[in-house]
Amino acid sequence: MSFRLFVYYCGLCGAWAAFVGWILAKGFAPESALLSAMFQAMTLGIVLSLALSVVDGLWNGMTSGGLLAKAAVSVVIGGLGGLLGGFLGQALYSLSYATIFIILGWTVTGLLIGVAVGGYDLLMRRLRQESARGAMKKTMHGALGGTLGGLLGSLCFLGIRWALSAITGRPSDEMLSSSAVGFVALGACIGWLIALAQVILKEAWVRVEKGFRPGRELILTKPETIIGRSEGCDIGLYGAAGVEKIHARIIHSGNDYLLVDEQTAEGTYLNGQRIDGPTLLRAGDRIRVGDCELLFEERRKPASSAVPQN
Repeated sequence: MSFRLFVYYCGLCGAWAAFVGWILAKGFAPESALLSAMFQAMTLGIVLSLALSVVDGLWNGMTSGGLLAKAAVSVVIGGLGGLLGGFLGQALYSLSYATIFIILGWTVTGLLIGVAVGGYDLLMRRLRQESARGAMKKTMHGALGGTLGGLLGSLCFLGIRWALSAITGRPSDEMLSSSAVGFVALGACIGWLIALAQVILKEAWVRVEKGFRPGRELILTKPETIIGRSEGCDIGLYGAAGVEKIHARIIHSGNDYLLVDEQTAEGTYLNGQRIDGPTLLRAGDRIRVGDCELLFEERRKPASSAVPQN
């Protein structure tokens, strides 16, 4: 999917996940104010992390096994984040009744939901002893987006409850509608800003110009991004003529991105010329594999490559 759709779906899934979390929290929350706040935040963290990890995994072409593992790790991190945020917010609020502590609790929850989205990628890089630079940046961008989302969402949450209470003349704690709408706004803000941070702060990405599902965009965060027509490829070009199961790779080396052909019969072409060995990619380069064309883009950086352009 495109970056625009990714941001849209994360915001939409965030809103729906928060609504589901609100239903679960209202149905099973303990009577204690502290335990209730922790349970509500934990429920939001679990459901929202699950939804966002699935969207992120599908966007990055993960297999079903990888998607399940990513979802499991995200649920654990998001759930623990919700518990921590709910505890901090309610415990500090009960001491001073200062609304700022409720905002703090949701901000902490949003931060750790953002970490959850990239946490699985970072864990796998560490376990495989691969470069974790891209996964670390993805996790940091998610944390930043989640923090801003939690802050903005908590302000929306409190503002909506205050506004509906003022309109109806009823205490906000007695109004299920104000709590539900506030939760939905909170989830939408967290999901939307986590995705937006990933897109705005991206360093290098590829867009499918011609081939299977043109218009798709993928941020390059892995040490190696595989291009081909097999199911496990990061950039899957299914059914495309002249494309091998594993046709080419984009390797992240230092500050550079290199294009490597997998010794295919048809070859891999960069700006119309067939490459022979690892070849440096630059912003605006066009990659052709079989009948498909990809556009490589990256942010400006200091010129520092030891691998020459073919």
